[in-house]
Amino acid sequence: MNYLLLDPSQKSGTGEFKISSKDRIVHILKVLQKKEGDKIKAGLLDTSLGIFKILKISSEEILGSYTRIIKPKRRSPSIHLIVSVQRPPTVEKILELAGVWGVKSLEFRLATLSRTEYLTSPVWKEENIKEKLILGMEQGGNVFLPRFELGFIPPGKKTSFEKKESISEIVSSSSRKFFYLDKKGKSIQEFLPLDEKEYSILVGPEPGWTKAELEIFRKSNIPGIHLSSSVLRSEQAVSFFLSQWENSVPTNY
Repeated sequence: MNYLLLDPSQKSGTGEFKISSKDRIVHILKVLQKKEGDKIKAGLLDTSLGIFKILKISSEEILGSYTRIIKPKRRSPSIHLIVSVQRPPTVEKILELAGVWGVKSLEFRLATLSRTEYLTSPVWKEENIKEKLILGMEQGGNVFLPRFELGFIPPGKKTSFEKKESISEIVSSSSRKFFYLDKKGKSIQEFLPLDEKEYSILVGPEPGWTKAELEIFRKSNIPGIHLSSSVLRSEQAVSFFLSQWENSVPTNY
């Protein structure tokens, strides 16, 4: 935790913020070794970066004040990640990366070669998704929580999963500006300058895109982005992309 991310719902009637999460209390007291009167770099969700001052510590909560220092702006152009269903540990890593970097939105959808057995994982629960996003945000000092959407309804105890729009269907029905990650594509620099305000990036499943999906991308005039001559895991591809995009595309804050 490089920043303590505060939620407006934690604010008391007197203006102080209450930290009641046991994990956070332990981290602040044991890992950061903070005590009453100490200050921590902090952020207020979707609002600002500043300083949290510890006023009182009890066994149940930490009470403190927050002082705003700067009001950051979202990255522009905005990035929307559309990721095919992955292994649960990979999903968690991508969620953290999205939180660190500050993508505007993140979608997980089915591709042709996505493995549907992954849909039974608890990783898709809203509270688990938000936890991983915030973990990344606190690492990177990003206060803007990415919007999140699932392109399916996870299965229940007695029901199978329900598919919404797949990646191919989204591409075919949307006017958004897309790129897809592809080893045979071009480098980001070859597409400069980029004039749109938002871009949607398609990330394939572990086995890759099918010929049919690639044909849909071709017919929709969606270009591929090449990241490395090496074979990358999905979370590595996302990390490589965000890093190369940041270093290549002028960003307005």
